[in-house]
Amino acid sequence: MDPIFKKIIVPIDGSDASIHASRKAIHLAQNLNAKIIVMHVINRFEITKYIEISHDEEAVVKKELQDYGLKYLSHVKDLAKGAEVPVEVVLAEGIPAEEIVRTAKKENADLIVIGSSGGTGFRRRLLGSTADRVLRWSTGVPVLVITF
Repeated sequence: MDPIFKKIIVPIDGSDASIHASRKAIHLAQNLNAKIIVMHVINRFEITKYIEISHDEEAVVKKELQDYGLKYLSHVKDLAKGAEVPVEVVLAEGIPAEEIVRTAKKENADLIVIGSSGGTGFRRRLLGSTADRVLRWSTGVPVLVITF
């Protein structure tokens, strides 16, 4: 019998919650002989915010955010390789939840494993969380939320 999850999307943002979730996803993939696709999304709104704060050129800000994203991706890729789990990396730009769901569908993923800090309060009501949005928008692809 084939495992139910063969391809797992693992979005990371560098937070402790996302790194914790990536470790759980690697362990799951290891047990299921599954492949993981670890992804980082450069938030379009962060680019604008950093340009306003730093007064740097857009290209400079994008490069810096890409470098951070690649650092996070490299870290999780190394963890997966150490566990002998097949891994691909994706660096995208846009609205994180939209890009995560789009990638899951494009890649015909069987599961999304995403971290959440379980935050509450005004900020969450105002902005929502990426994990919440992925849960709502991910029709057809199951989502496992790992709280931290």
